[in-house]
Amino acid sequence: MKKYILPLIIVVLLFMIPLQFKKKTSPKEEVTEEECEVSITFAESNEALPLEQYLVGVLAGEMPASFELEALKAQAIAARTYAIHQTNYGTSPIMQTTAHQVYKEELNSKYEKKLKRAVKETKNQILTYNGEPITAMFHAASNGQTETSENFSGTQIAYLTTVSSPEDYTDSKSITLAQFNQALQGNFTFGQIKQAKMTRNSTNRVETITIGNRSWQGREFRELLQLKSADFSITVDQQVHIETKGYGHGVGMSQYGAEALAAGGKTAEEIVQYYYPNTKLEQLACSK
Repeated sequence: MKKYILPLIIVVLLFMIPLQFKKKTSPKEEVTEEECEVSITFAESNEALPLEQYLVGVLAGEMPASFELEALKAQAIAARTYAIHQTNYGTSPIMQTTAHQVYKEELNSKYEKKLKRAVKETKNQILTYNGEPITAMFHAASNGQTETSENFSGTQIAYLTTVSSPEDYTDSKSITLAQFNQALQGNFTFGQIKQAKMTRNSTNRVETITIGNRSWQGREFRELLQLKSADFSITVDQQVHIETKGYGHGVGMSQYGAEALAAGGKTAEEIVQYYYPNTKLEQLACSK
């Protein structure tokens, strides 16, 4: 009988070993993919937040929470990419204002779950060009077509080119002649304003405007008069009336355009790759 004990023990051990390996790799205990622990530090307070938590506040600050989920997800991807590029993977601080990205700490309880879902469903997704995170510029609304980086800054960037955008966003403001002159530090007459000469760029935004013997770049004129867009027109009667199309600098993704595309059935991936052509949607690497 003894001669059978040793073979029996060996057989039992051989049976148990696979069970031990199976137990260690059960679904509940299997090792997950390495998490990227990027922290974003605020320049104003030196406070640091995990990237994904930071993005929830950026969505609340940068896009209406009532927008379609796919538009919010597109914004999350753009904002994540922008933050990674701007902070060099969290090694430099970022501002909480429009100088970089608006961050809102207090969340509307009605939309909190939706904002968190938009971030969660795009976790670690960023846009790259030639393997590097892009400068994911975005703006509120286009004038019908987005602005090119070349028109905006003089530098051509392959993924910041012009594409048509479906939203229709217009605005108008009327000011007195005195207010107009105060903003421009001038002494212009209604007649001079009426005869203003403008040149426009390839996306129909004002490149230069000349009134009397003074000239401004369209973007400078927009800032001085606090206009929504550099695509503007001027009429006069007893006041100066200025009509604008679009809202913001116009470069990169249009937020209202993203909303229109999402309402039409486009996914977040389709939206970002439309507004940032020639880019790839990839998972954030855990190191530079």
